[in-house]
Amino acid sequence: MIKLGMYDAGCKPANPGAYFNQIHEAGMASKRQFRGERDNEWLGFTSAPENRVASVQSFLKERGFFPFGKIDGLCGYRTASSMRLFQEYVRSVEKDDSIGVADGVFGRKSLSHMKRWQDLSLHADWNQNSSVDPQPEYNKWMGLLSAVKSHYLAHPTALLRRINSYTGKTDTLGVKDWDFDPQRIHMVGIRRDEARPGRRENDDVFILLINGIVFKFYGTTDPGKSTRADGAPFLLHGQHRYRFGWHKQSDMKHVYRALKPKSRGVLIVRDSNRDDALTQTDLEGELENNNSINVHWGGRGFSNWSAGCQVICGARYVNHHNEMVDCSAFAASRYQYLGTKVNNIYQTKGAYSVLVDLVTAFSGGDHALDYMLVYEDDLKIDAGFGADMAARINAVMNKK
Repeated sequence: MIKLGMYDAGCKPANPGAYFNQIHEAGMASKRQFRGERDNEWLGFTSAPENRVASVQSFLKERGFFPFGKIDGLCGYRTASSMRLFQEYVRSVEKDDSIGVADGVFGRKSLSHMKRWQDLSLHADWNQNSSVDPQPEYNKWMGLLSAVKSHYLAHPTALLRRINSYTGKTDTLGVKDWDFDPQRIHMVGIRRDEARPGRRENDDVFILLINGIVFKFYGTTDPGKSTRADGAPFLLHGQHRYRFGWHKQSDMKHVYRALKPKSRGVLIVRDSNRDDALTQTDLEGELENNNSINVHWGGRGFSNWSAGCQVICGARYVNHHNEMVDCSAFAASRYQYLGTKVNNIYQTKGAYSVLVDLVTAFSGGDHALDYMLVYEDDLKIDAGFGADMAARINAVMNKK
């Protein structure tokens, strides 16, 4: 069995403290172990049986699950993500559920499938595409982004003009700096019904554009109820740069990997009249640079966990074959169920883990992705789309 924290002979970091300083944040300084899935699960370094970590890493790299990984004989977070990707691929693309739920632990079942792939010389079919040879749907979404930029360069809203002239340090870009380089990973958040007052639901859509292929997720770009006197924060229209980091660092029992503003924070406005809607009055309010607007997990999707973050629900996603993949049987609804069995099924973050694992596997350095937040009406800018597209995508996944 190979799992997080295992190492081959001679591959344990000589200075564990320095190693964890590179992959953890200051808020986790007291922890010199790997963060597991369960509540308060922290894993130390353990030796691997038969020095098998490097062989698993080599397999994952050759087959398209570990493109930026190092064959270093240490099962760190990137290796564990790549193992989960392989397990999920077998389950959802090959449709062979004998491998079980993707848990990032290579035991007997996963090693058996690994041998099968080796014997049959199989590779992940997303290797057929890349940023220079993308899927048609990938080109369609990238074309939309270019059209949106051209539109707002010519017709900037009052809000975008304010962002353009913002002089503080921020990871939110002005329109002229929006960059849709296909060599980078892009995520598009489509905000729906932002001006409708009342409870903010998990009814928004996220499009992941990665390595020339497209995945779709759902959740919310809006905050839920807030007790703050100045109102809940709404992330602003436009492009924002994100990196890997850790969400919920105030609680080491529940902390987990997420996407965070790259360095300085991202621009928000507050729901100043506290009507749970993003109104013109709110958009005219003060621009605030906020470094806590993360992209994080939102349970199975029954309620809005967001305090202003961008939230991905775990129940379902649409894969690169445009097939809806159901994770609801093993998508945990609460922190306390993660890493445990419910109805004899191991519980994970479901679709959220797929997103994070894809970005982990296909990103290099600390710049994980560029996040473009658009409104549903922006889809009308490209004739190949329509304002109802996000609703149709959401309807496929957001089933109670």
